[in-house]
Amino acid sequence: MVRAGLCCVALAVALAVPACRIVRHEQAAEPTAPIDLNTASLRRVEQLPGITPSMARRIVDGRPYDDPHDLVERGVLTERELSRIGDLVVVTPRAR
Repeated sequence: MVRAGLCCVALAVALAVPACRIVRHEQAAEPTAPIDLNTASLRRVEQLPGITPSMARRIVDGRPYDDPHDLVERGVLTERELSRIGDLVVVTPRAR
């Protein structure tokens, strides 16, 4: 009887310890490279935070861009929407 109780406690501890944040070492997410608004696929643009499929379509259809702020100047996104993704996007200069 005591042995069965000890087995249950040992099993509970074995299951609880990995779930405990103190014991588990979470690795930081690897930083992702910024995406280029002039070359990224529609699917990749849709993965940006707060970007809906219709917004992504407008971004792709509005190419090419000289600067990420072109999205606001052209009415593709609002200033607030751009601020959410500003650190995640870049624009590669176009060849002239």
